[in-house]
Amino acid sequence: MESFAPGIRVVAVRSPTLPPATHTNAWILGDDEVAVVDPAADAPDEQARLVAALDAAGVRPRWIVLTHHHCDHLAGAVALQQAWTARGQPLQVCAHAETAARIPFPVDRLVEDGATLDFGGRRFTAHFTPGHAPGHLAYQCVASGVVIAGDLVAGVGTIAISPLDGHLGTYLASLERLRQLRPTALLPAHGPALVHAETVLTTYLAHRHQRSEQIRVALGRAGRADAAALVPAVYPGLDPRVSWAAVGQIESHLRWLAEHGVVRASHGEWETT
Repeated sequence: MESFAPGIRVVAVRSPTLPPATHTNAWILGDDEVAVVDPAADAPDEQARLVAALDAAGVRPRWIVLTHHHCDHLAGAVALQQAWTARGQPLQVCAHAETAARIPFPVDRLVEDGATLDFGGRRFTAHFTPGHAPGHLAYQCVASGVVIAGDLVAGVGTIAISPLDGHLGTYLASLERLRQLRPTALLPAHGPALVHAETVLTTYLAHRHQRSEQIRVALGRAGRADAAALVPAVYPGLDPRVSWAAVGQIESHLRWLAEHGVVRASHGEWETT
């Protein structure tokens, strides 16, 4: 278990996430009594490794905190809860109502935007930051300004905005909201900590707008196309294993462009207006 700041530690657990990421950061918040954020270990040996790391650190988990409902953030939640229930110490699951409605196990505490939670003597404020997922929450440490960012940003790879449960415009608004909080560091679910928080968020916002423009130009050249047909122009040399994700990204951008009157749907495809 690595320590990032007082009351903030991390165990990176192997999870069913998208490449190039292979692990999800289970952030450990608090001192003696702790919250485990996004315990996503999906294999029994990895679940056992997380339990062993908590034991070795001498901490007592009391809460499981979910940033959102995706499998690579909660795959090990039930196993972790069962491990401590067997010790007579059941854990309280905390999540937004939108997340609770999408997961197959009970949530004990519904967390609303602006709620302040005390995890083992460390206070964190929850910020509702949807867009990547409908119930996404980020948690800012009141004392240090550090933000547990979930899937708003990534230290490795990128953030997927799926048309199935994401929305690009909402995601952009969440990034801007997070920037206005002036975090001192961003602790993502995948990859290393991001210490130049404002620069990272500004770059993320600029990148999304650049990507939208790139897609608009590619569509204009094609005349009419669906999202899949635009993948080679938008993501040249893409790893075929994630081509499906690229299609979803492009579709999300096309829908956002349509909301702004830049493109329109046409017979199952898209064209510029």
